Amino acid sequence: MNYQNNFNWQEAFGELKAKLERSPLMKMNLDNYPAVQTFYNQFLNKFQSLPKAGQVAVFAIGAIIVLTVFNTVVQLISALITLAVLGVLIYIAYQLAISPQSSNHNDK
Repeated sequence: MNYQNNFNWQEAFGELKAKLERSPLMKMNLDNYPAVQTFYNQFLNKFQSLPKAGQVAVFAIGAIIVLTVFNTVVQLISALITLAVLGVLIYIAYQLAISPQSSNHNDK
């Protein structure tokens, strides 16, 4: 009981934050990727130089492209799952229908 009352949440939060900042997974330093940084800066400069209507149009077109790609990926995954289920069903049908008949012919 006494331990819970004396626990310093701010200190624990600070330690956790420090651990996260040292983690290599949390760091994405664009300095290591100069080509990406250059492309990003050029895109950002061109985007900011557009009028508001142009920025909205670019954002809308980008959102449509992202959603289309996402939809395509979901449909591809769905098709692969469907093919896998169909393959399992065909295999089961083969084992139940065709395989026992071929073993009966070999016995005679």
